Amino acid sequence: MPTITSPHSLFPEGVPEARGTRSARPSQSGYCFLFPDLARRDDVGCFAGTSAALSFARLVAFEKASREPLSAPEVLPMRLPAAYTYFGQFVNHDISAPVGDVVTLAEIPAGVGVIGTALPGGLDRAQRALPEVILDNFVNEQANPLALDSLYGDGPDSADPAIRALYAADGKRFRLGVTRTEDPQVFIDSGKDPARVIHDIGAPDILRRNGKPLIADHRNDENLIISQLHLAFLLFHNKAVAVLERDLPDPAACFAAARQLVTLHYHWLILNDFLPSLLSPQALRIPLAQRPQKLPAARTVPLEFTTAAFRFGHSMVGAFYDFNANFGRGGRIERDGASLAELFSFTTQRNMGRPGAATLQLPDHWVIDWDRMTRPPRRTPGPGGAERIDLTFAPDMLNAMGHSNVAVHGSILFRNLMRGFQRRIAFGQELAQACGLTPMSPDEVRAALPDTNPAKPGAKSLRTTAEELGMLDQTPAWLYFLCEARHYEQGERLGPAASLVIADTISGLMQFMPTSVVNHAGGTWHPRQSPLRGPGGRGLTTLRSLLTFAVAR
Repeated sequence: MPTITSPHSLFPEGVPEARGTRSARPSQSGYCFLFPDLARRDDVGCFAGTSAALSFARLVAFEKASREPLSAPEVLPMRLPAAYTYFGQFVNHDISAPVGDVVTLAEIPAGVGVIGTALPGGLDRAQRALPEVILDNFVNEQANPLALDSLYGDGPDSADPAIRALYAADGKRFRLGVTRTEDPQVFIDSGKDPARVIHDIGAPDILRRNGKPLIADHRNDENLIISQLHLAFLLFHNKAVAVLERDLPDPAACFAAARQLVTLHYHWLILNDFLPSLLSPQALRIPLAQRPQKLPAARTVPLEFTTAAFRFGHSMVGAFYDFNANFGRGGRIERDGASLAELFSFTTQRNMGRPGAATLQLPDHWVIDWDRMTRPPRRTPGPGGAERIDLTFAPDMLNAMGHSNVAVHGSILFRNLMRGFQRRIAFGQELAQACGLTPMSPDEVRAALPDTNPAKPGAKSLRTTAEELGMLDQTPAWLYFLCEARHYEQGERLGPAASLVIADTISGLMQFMPTSVVNHAGGTWHPRQSPLRGPGGRGLTTLRSLLTFAVAR
């Protein structure tokens, strides 16, 4: 499996290997529709009485309204620690790495209808394709979704030298880098006292060479929190090797056993900590490991999942984080915490905050404190936990995680709406009905949308815009799922429809996987059976306990 290096944006560069094929390469997997009958409808995703072009124009109008600088509803914290936002991003990367899309095709195949509407420069080829065309030209670089390919690739014996370079010479462990110590003058120049800075000297870091992170999925170095999370799993694997190699002297057998042990912990956390913290109680009535199989085949990811239901994390991103002793509550450098912009700066692609530097390792005063990042957040003002799941976003979201200039790539909101439209995702109300639920009423959707513009009283709100565009009874799925989280759970959890799509997808992927935690030892495995234990010999049963164990030195 090659390393995953592409941005996987809505409008990527040409990817000829993904075009015109009806089956993925062995290093790829595929996508499917959870509700194919809805996807096949000619009018799927189109507002009643409108053409595809006019429906697309409404989405553009809604997105434009969302980017007005005067629209800034209050962002509310939730009870969940901040680490869960980025663990969700890690899981998403491990499930889906889309390559191709009908929008990138050099030639328009039969069955593709081009929308004839005026678009900003760079977005002049919006297309609507039949489901078969979409699935034939849209592959997943994650060959085995949820198998931690984003961490391991295809292992130390990979045919790809970039994957082999991730591993030490013993064929068992990951190679690691070491943090660097910043010159005291850097702090003096910025008006800070170098003597107050806490350094984690010699701390491990992701190894970087020639401006590239040596990891299987380069998306896991796009912000500092997910980069440090990926590092924690590298360290966790190496600790598993240290325990297992005493009884498994053969390197290949030791590596395989360590990978399996790490995967069991990872799956157990997803099913017993992460998803129960976020899904609607309605979706948890049937144990996640025992849900009826809804996927059509192994190694297929529903587009309703990856395009809409599992894209709630953008709303959970905070503006500031209680990151470590230097940047956090009572921080020695910044008491306001680590800003979102800073967390994007300290990655390889942003030169680790040092434009033009030859050495691109993390400064040792920026090592994450997982104890802080996994604490239940305070309700008092200040940096802390995740933000509630709704239609409010941290102020820097459009700039840090996506260009606000639509002609470049579009805002996060635009890309999520456009993906759903292009990929023939049904409206949220239709998906709710397909899940056996009663959809939200137009009044309920309306009430869940932001209704204020505090910077300019009297300006039109997203609530009013959606009503004028006819989006209250026909709501794009991603938007609907955020609204139902707000309506049913006050943004503290996902609503029932999104929860059921997520539960069926993750449960289905694990059921098809022979090595998953639901199939290992008859589904009875528990972290207390693992040789990797926390203080007092306790099992690593939470994200907090696993991360603090992994990075302990």
